[in-house]
Amino acid sequence: MKAGKVYKRFKAGNGKTVTLRALKWEDLDDLVVFINNLVEERGTNSDLGIAADKRQTQEQEAEWLSRQLTGIETGNVISVAAEVDGRVVANSEVTRGRFKDTFHHGYLGIAALKEYRGLGIGLEMMKTLVRESRKTGLKTVQLEVFGNNAQAIHVYEKTGFRRVGRVPKKIRRGRRFIDAVLMATEL
Repeated sequence: MKAGKVYKRFKAGNGKTVTLRALKWEDLDDLVVFINNLVEERGTNSDLGIAADKRQTQEQEAEWLSRQLTGIETGNVISVAAEVDGRVVANSEVTRGRFKDTFHHGYLGIAALKEYRGLGIGLEMMKTLVRESRKTGLKTVQLEVFGNNAQAIHVYEKTGFRRVGRVPKKIRRGRRFIDAVLMATEL
């Protein structure tokens, strides 16, 4: 796969044109804003299922993006970002297992800015991730989702994922514990 590769364009539920493509170095500034918007939202929405819990600097995000781009070029990362009006509004990836015994397996992560959820963007990103994962020879893909995130679980089920386990009280947000639901699909 190549950085910046375009997968498809479509109209989102809000009428905006969305371009699904792999990340590229020029996304750095957008990605700093993207992750920091999610971190800020996490402060007011304890149900937001992102791991990042503090703002990222340009340097930190550059290190992360560098690793992603290396993974894209080596075939170990399948990257699908959603661009609207010239900026990244959602990002996702499937990361191939690192060892011989897990090289056929992928780990999926996905996130979207609040104002771009519920518009069909996540569903199209998931479909693209599944299709591209299959093309690269992956046989299985897994993800983890907050147990109380019914909307995300519904999208994952629509793309072939099924619930395969639950980790009680895995996530702690303040004084509250949230179960993690493990989902997987065979490709």
